[in-house]
Amino acid sequence: MPICMSARYQVRKDRLDLCKKTVEEFVKYIRANEPATLFYMAMQEPVDETRFLHVMVFENEQAITAHQASPATRRFVETIYPSTLEPLDFREYNVLGYKGAEDIEF
Repeated sequence: MPICMSARYQVRKDRLDLCKKTVEEFVKYIRANEPATLFYMAMQEPVDETRFLHVMVFENEQAITAHQASPATRRFVETIYPSTLEPLDFREYNVLGYKGAEDIEF
């Protein structure tokens, strides 16, 4: 059964540009290299641009393990974690319903 998770965090303003670039590169890596990561979306709040939310769906526990062990995750952790005001808030969810579009362009 797929595993749905979120990660929420806020970064320091002086690190905002670096963090945005890191997130964009991170998602590009996931798209190209993690087929068992079924869905990954990283979002930035428009009102407070220092706040981010990532929503992800993994095929199974092995997909989470592979994601966590990737070089892109290592780079993400090395850049984002020291830039946050508080530790990242990770949550796991049970999906009650879903409607998705295959190719949404942002």
